[in-house]
Amino acid sequence: MKKLFSIALLLCLHVALIAQVMGNYGVQQNTYQNVKVDARFRAVPRSATFIGDNVLEININALSNQKASSYTAIFNIVQTGKTADETNSLLNARLDPFLAELKTLGIPAKDVYVDMVNFLPKYEYDVSKKLFSKKTFTEIPKGFEMQKNVHIRYTNPGLLDRIVTAAARQEIYDIVKVDYFIDDPQQVYADLRETTFLYLKQIENQYKTIGVRLDSAYTLTAENAWVAYPINRYESYQAFSAQKLDADDKMSSIINSADKPVSRFYNAVPANDYDIVINPEILEPAVQFSYNLVVRFTLPERRPVERTTVKKEFIMVTPTGEVKTLKVE
Repeated sequence: MKKLFSIALLLCLHVALIAQVMGNYGVQQNTYQNVKVDARFRAVPRSATFIGDNVLEININALSNQKASSYTAIFNIVQTGKTADETNSLLNARLDPFLAELKTLGIPAKDVYVDMVNFLPKYEYDVSKKLFSKKTFTEIPKGFEMQKNVHIRYTNPGLLDRIVTAAARQEIYDIVKVDYFIDDPQQVYADLRETTFLYLKQIENQYKTIGVRLDSAYTLTAENAWVAYPINRYESYQAFSAQKLDADDKMSSIINSADKPVSRFYNAVPANDYDIVINPEILEPAVQFSYNLVVRFTLPERRPVERTTVKKEFIMVTPTGEVKTLKVE
């Protein structure tokens, strides 16, 4: 009995371990939502297809994960005031200390840009009621609103936490976005293309071993390239378990639902459909470059084998120089 209990306990632990590795996002996708299966998460590979008797098409996908060489964080500052001068002064009273602290973090002035977004008057309604008339609502100036964006460029991703802390000290809480940049993206594409063509050459050599000479075929190629930045790869989900109520409980009770936290995470482009992956291990969000090469080989048409009939004929030359044909059965 103890042995059976131990086996059952181990099985339970194994199931729990799988659920933990899967993650809450995966559990939610499979349990709480009707999610269409993405082509990148196929359980069965795509079937091979024939284009024609003498046409062979090879499709190669390559992926390169690149760490950003620099980052740009954008913070938004909103300030209101009764007059234009007061609004500008109040905003600069928060902005100037923030810029000064950025210098202490090692960020030079050339890597900071302040962008004026808008400067608008604000209005409110003044209500007046005259004799023998309805209420009249009249808009009158109330004050001003100013918005500025601060663009901050940095190369060390760990510095963002200290930048956010410095912004919070000046009551700047709105971080709009963080952009990722690569020094030489064209070189990344060049490396992808070179690696893909080397991979194609290996395929051609492998086909030679079965008697298919692709190097002598008529060839057509097409290629495509694109890039996925981290800002477009973040997804959100809610991880919670909701209790179901019976019909009687719903009729007789008022249900007050609690606010469920929304989690966000970086969901990198998966490598399922890629034949080549450069820098496959991703620890931090990366810029992901993709390259697709399609090569169509048109091989010579197969001709039916013609049989050659060999006709044997014996000829004898006599001493006098006469040629005679001998019949040999």
